[in-house]
Amino acid sequence: MATKTLSTSATEVLPRNRLRKSWIIQNEDTSIDVFIKLERAATPTVSSTDHDHLVAAGGSLALNTDTDGTEAIQDRWTGIAASGTPRISFFETEDLIR
Repeated sequence: MATKTLSTSATEVLPRNRLRKSWIIQNEDTSIDVFIKLERAATPTVSSTDHDHLVAAGGSLALNTDTDGTEAIQDRWTGIAASGTPRISFFETEDLIR
């Protein structure tokens, strides 16, 4: 799994990927929550009050096209930390082997 450190500034977590079939994000921090959002705007707008999912400290979120739809999986996702600099790990799958 790849990892990324978030901060209190919004940032891209998963770029748009039309081949993506599923993804999982795990919040590796044990005390700081993170917020993620499906974004269509060029500039990330995710915040603690404007987000699609809360990934609680130590929690994870997994989505796949079979249960969550193609748009939710293939579009761009951004994230922000509630405070500090928590580390997240993420993994995505594709139907096509490259």
